[in-house]
Amino acid sequence: MTLAEFRKTYPAADFIVSGGKPFTYRYYKNPEAKATMVLLTGGIGLSDLFYKHFARFAGDFSVLTFDYQIQFADNGVFADAVAELLCHLKEKVWLVGQSLGGVVAQVIASRHPEVVEGLVLSNTCSLSGSMSEVGYQDLVKMIGSQRTFKKWLSILPFPLIKRMMRWAVMKKKTDGFTTQEKAAMEELCDAMMELLTKPYEQHMIDFLCDAEHYFGMSRDDFAPWEGRVLLILSEDDATFTPACREDLIALMPSPTVVTDLIGGHLALMVRLEQYAELVTKFIQARTP
Repeated sequence: MTLAEFRKTYPAADFIVSGGKPFTYRYYKNPEAKATMVLLTGGIGLSDLFYKHFARFAGDFSVLTFDYQIQFADNGVFADAVAELLCHLKEKVWLVGQSLGGVVAQVIASRHPEVVEGLVLSNTCSLSGSMSEVGYQDLVKMIGSQRTFKKWLSILPFPLIKRMMRWAVMKKKTDGFTTQEKAAMEELCDAMMELLTKPYEQHMIDFLCDAEHYFGMSRDDFAPWEGRVLLILSEDDATFTPACREDLIALMPSPTVVTDLIGGHLALMVRLEQYAELVTKFIQARTP
């Protein structure tokens, strides 16, 4: 399935939240499924980059996905809009978040536990209020680098910025990938180059930095999902440090932790089938 075919098969829809803002999403209601998942994309913020994951999971689940839209600049306000949409759709869901998506999942779950069945978080960090000093400093450094990047974004031509982002993915993040895996990444980079705009990239930097306002979560916030949290934390992920990963494990109640999905921060993109099998088996084993 190409990206164009995906968009035709799973068309976008709009929902107006109570504050009057539109919320755009893609939703497939699988009549045979016993569980629904929300796919929460990473820091690029473009949910269509996960179109192959959406199509793969739609064989076993109902699936919902969306971008981190410009009209919702605050993570909490965005989480409230997601919860309102889920109530409208009459869905209680598994939050499946990658990287920044794992952070967004924590905000949604802590604010609206009534719409959440469980969590699957991959190659991400925690919003713990008791994170280690090393983990905290690692996250502060990451947020600082994003603010610096935003300054460069205001100076450099955006086509150059996008070429730099593509180079970073293909040259620094794909060491050890097979020819087929690199081809898959090329396809995703092409989609990113097509979809990403400068205003949206500026928004995503602000949205990521806003997450620091939600530091302070505790294990009690996630107690409702004891035994229903899957953490996929690739040992070769260089984006989040070991301290960040350990802080996340400590925050979650009795999580199942998988570390052998190799491929770095992008493991779930190039190891799609292995990732999908892990997630599917975990959710189905906990679904009546």
